[in-house]
Amino acid sequence: MEILKVVLTWIDIIIMVLFIGLVAIQTSRSEGIFSPGAADSMFGKAKPGFDDNLSRLTLILAVSMFVLTAVVTYMP
Repeated sequence: MEILKVVLTWIDIIIMVLFIGLVAIQTSRSEGIFSPGAADSMFGKAKPGFDDNLSRLTLILAVSMFVLTAVVTYMP
């Protein structure tokens, strides 16, 4: 059980480093309701591109990091 905890901890650290890197390379965009591109985004003009895939991957890494950290923390 201890070996599994160490392996999961290292996987968690790798996911954390990847998450930090993805957040650092994302472009900042203001998507408020009063921003100039708000009407375009409301009506679905934007096509999925690199930024959307990057955001999706960042979300997946964030959720997996949260779950894996909780599992490692509460593991006996």
